[in-house]
Amino acid sequence: MARKAKGQKLVRRAQLGDILCDEGYISDEQLTAAADEQKMSGGLLGEVLVTLGYVTEWEVAKCLVKQLQLPFIYTTLYDSPKEAIDLLPHAFLHQHRIVPVDIFGRTLVLATAGNIDTDVVEEIEESTKLGVALYISLNTDIHRTLQEDFPMEKVSDELSERMDQLFDES
Repeated sequence: MARKAKGQKLVRRAQLGDILCDEGYISDEQLTAAADEQKMSGGLLGEVLVTLGYVTEWEVAKCLVKQLQLPFIYTTLYDSPKEAIDLLPHAFLHQHRIVPVDIFGRTLVLATAGNIDTDVVEEIEESTKLGVALYISLNTDIHRTLQEDFPMEKVSDELSERMDQLFDES
C-alpha cells in the first residue's frame, strides 16, 4: 500500500504477504493459496493465513509491526480508562475491530489487529477532536477485549437508541 504524507514523495510499503515470505514464515505457494481463499472469503490476509494454519497470530503481528511501522501492545494486559472506553460507540469499535487503549494529552491510542482505513482514522479524529496513535495487537486480544470491555449488550442498546433517533427525525 502506498502512502503519501503532505509534501513528501509517494512511498511504497511492502505487502504483508511479501514480508511473511521474506521472513520465512510462509512459502510463495502458501501465499497464493491464502490469496485465493481471501478472494473467496473476503477476510483479511493475515486472518486467512492463520485459519489455514500457515502462520501464528504472533507471526502476523510481528510482520504487521514491520510493515506498518507501528508499536505492539497486548490489549488484554492493558486496563483502559473509562474516558477512553466511552469515547466511541461500541458498535463502531466492533465494526472496525479496534480497541481504545488510552488517552495521552490530545491523542487517542487505539489498537488494531490489521491495517485500519485512513477514512476511519479521520472519522475518529473528527468525532473525538483528538489525534490518533495506532498500535498493533493480536486478533484474539482485540476480540477478547471487545467482548469483555465493550459488551454486545451495550452495542444493542446503542443501535436501539440510534434507530429511535432516526425514527424521531422522520
